[in-house]
This record gives sequence, C-alpha cells and structure tokens, in this order.
Amino acid sequence: MIGEKKLKKVIYLAFLVFILFGSYVFYLNRQSQLPTAVIDGVTWTQVLYWVFEDGFYPTGWGRGNWSIVDGMLEGRESEGGFSLYFFPFTHGGDFILETKVKILEGLDGDVEVQLLTRDSDKINFESGMVLFAGWNKVTVRHMADKIDYVYRPFGMNMTVNYGEWYVMRFVVYKGIVRAFVNEVQVYASNDSYPVGEYHEPHLAVRYAIAAFEYVKIFVTS
Repeated sequence: MIGEKKLKKVIYLAFLVFILFGSYVFYLNRQSQLPTAVIDGVTWTQVLYWVFEDGFYPTGWGRGNWSIVDGMLEGRESEGGFSLYFFPFTHGGDFILETKVKILEGLDGDVEVQLLTRDSDKINFESGMVLFAGWNKVTVRHMADKIDYVYRPFGMNMTVNYGEWYVMRFVVYKGIVRAFVNEVQVYASNDSYPVGEYHEPHLAVRYAIAAFEYVKIFVTS
C-alpha cells in the first residue's frame, strides 16, 4: 500500500499539474479571444485597449498636468514644455499605436498633441506623430539608435480644428513607417528603417488643453 506521505505527495503533484494545465488552457483561450484587425492584408492583434472612462491606465504615470474629466484623460500645458502621459507596455518593432483626441483649447504658441513610443528615458529609440491645431500638417518621427530617419512635417488634406475628434494611428511594419488621421493615410515612408524594442508608449500635449478618449496597441499575430 502507498504510504500516507507518498499519497499526499502524489495528490499534491496531481493538483499542481491540474492547476498548471488549467492556467495554460485559460491563457490559450484568452489569446484566441483577443481582437484582431486586418490592415492591408496584415493581421494585427489588439494587445492593449484602455478607455479613460475607466480612469487612469493601471500602471500609467504622467509629467505635467493630467486629470480624468467627463470620462476623458485631459492634459494641460501652457509653459512651452510638454505634459507627458505614459501607458507602459512592451512591444517590438511591428506595431500600431492609436488614440482618439480632441484639442479643447490653445493656450499659447504652436498648439500640438502627440502620440509616441520609446525605449526608455534614455530615448535611443522613439517614434510617433504630432498634430497641430489650426494646421493641415502632421509631423512624423522615426528615430533608431539616436538617428532620425524621419523627422519633419508633412501636409495633409484636412485642418485640425478645436473641438473636433481625431483618430491618430501610427504604424510601423517591417521598418516601413505610416501615419493615419481619421483612417486617412497622411504619410508612408519609401524606405524600411531599423527598429527597436519599446517600453514606454505615451501621449503629450504642448500649449494646449486636450482630451483623449482611449489608447490602443496592436502587434502582428
């Protein structure tokens, strides 16, 4: 007969295997339920979606003036620096960043809102896009190993107005950089550029009060 201690050990091991197997099945099931999107024939998986109606992002943090107002993340900056809000998430070089923003008020200077991602506060890698109130242009940046491969404004066939919502979507896939505003592609690079690993996607406002509805991140499946 099996001794009592050995029996307890067998039961414990069986229980542990059951828990581990159940956790693995739960993980696979959860992964299979993540939303996907097909863009230009590429399947992307949505790995982050946070609506600010639910409050601040759980591990988010900011510099400057940020608050939740009427279910939106509201950023304010009036001194010419930047108010930054980070929603930390690690992702590789194939990614989509997206947010929905409304510029409520301009406070002085060139009013701008930004959607970016970077490696760390060392800023060896940083990429993203900038919209300017009252202008029909977007600035696109793609920097790798501290080299700016793309960093300049590009014209677009729409003007960014106060009090209107704009969906900013920034895409990097196989080193090709693209930017979209309200589903309209406003920039696409001709070349493929180096990419890094990113840990600090973030939002920024300058000389403005702006409201953000949500943030999203997609990666390739």
